[in-house]
Amino acid sequence: MLTHTLYRIRVLGREHIPTQGPALLICNHVSYVDALLVGACVPRFVRFLIYRPIYERKVLRWLFRLMQAIPIAGGPEAPAALAQARQALQEGHVVCIFAEGAISRTGDLLPFKRGFERMIEGLEVPVIPVHLDRLWGSIFSFQSGRFFWKWPKQLPYPVTVSFAAPLPATATALQVQQVVMELGSAAMAYRPRTTTPLPWRNQA
Repeated sequence: MLTHTLYRIRVLGREHIPTQGPALLICNHVSYVDALLVGACVPRFVRFLIYRPIYERKVLRWLFRLMQAIPIAGGPEAPAALAQARQALQEGHVVCIFAEGAISRTGDLLPFKRGFERMIEGLEVPVIPVHLDRLWGSIFSFQSGRFFWKWPKQLPYPVTVSFAAPLPATATALQVQQVVMELGSAAMAYRPRTTTPLPWRNQA
C-alpha cells in the first residue's frame, strides 16, 4: 500500500508471471526501492537476493528479514547465497535477482553477471526479464551523485515496471540483458514528451 501511494506504477506484461511454481525474475537495478516496486507488482511472494552491506543496515534489516530476502556478497560467500536461492526455486518460490550486481551510478544498464546461470543450471525454471523505467532521478537513485538527499520531483512518482515473456533456464546473462534492454526501449513510449521534437524545432 505504501509503495502504491508513493509511486504511480504502470505494469506491463504481468500475465507472464506464473500463478504457481518457481520462476526467476532478473531485473535491472536503479534505486534502493527496486525490490519493493517489483514486489508490489507481483501477485505472489518474492524472495530477493540483496547485497549484504545493504541487507545489514539496521534501518532496513527488519524489512529484509520480513521479506525473507537472501543476503549475497562477492567472494567466498556468493556460492552459499546462490545455493540458498536455488533451494527456494526448487521449493516452488519466485526469486528475484538484480543481475548487474550493484545499483547503477549513471542510470545506464550495467553488464549482467553470470551467477544466476550457475544458480539454475539443470533446473526447469522460467526466467522472466524485468525492467524498471523512470527510477533514475528519484530520491532513491544516485542521480546528482547522492542517494536520498534530494527533493522528489513529483508525488506520486511515475514508474513503469515491465515483465517479458519467460525465457528457458538455459538463457545466458547476455541474452537476458538484451531482453531487459528491449523492455526499456519499449517503456520509453509511456514517458511524457518533455521536449520539442528536432524536426519541429528546425521549422521554427
